[in-house]
Amino acid sequence: MSSQEQRYSRQDLSGALEKGWKHYLTYLSALSPDEQVRYARAQGYARVEDVVAHIFAWWELSMQRTREVLRGQHIPIADDMDEFNASVVAQYQGWTLPAIEEKFATTLTTFERFLQDLPASALDNDRIQLWLRLDAIDHYEDHKLPNALSVREV
Repeated sequence: MSSQEQRYSRQDLSGALEKGWKHYLTYLSALSPDEQVRYARAQGYARVEDVVAHIFAWWELSMQRTREVLRGQHIPIADDMDEFNASVVAQYQGWTLPAIEEKFATTLTTFERFLQDLPASALDNDRIQLWLRLDAIDHYEDHKLPNALSVREV
């Protein structure tokens, strides 16, 4: 069963965060400055700060959209991902790496709490299931650092 077909529980998603994203900054800091630049460029960004901001911005968007769906609000199906990513890079352009890392850490803690507080029935919603799977698992694999482990075996 592919990741796209599998349904994930709260524990699966939390476990993926624990196995992957919780260690992301440690793996990032273990890279030399040149390796960080190569990583950022391979990810399609000029700076490693841009990659990190991109990651937590998607967490924030998924949490926001999930709350809206749970309140019965209509959420458009398609986002212009390139436009969203460009706006995130512009928004955090003046931030230093330590500030970006702090925002990443606090947003990750918020995301973990969000998952724990999410009603169990929310994961029955296909869109919520998709967004949270993308953020916890697939997006991690897309942006996995060269010295990091996979989270696919959750």
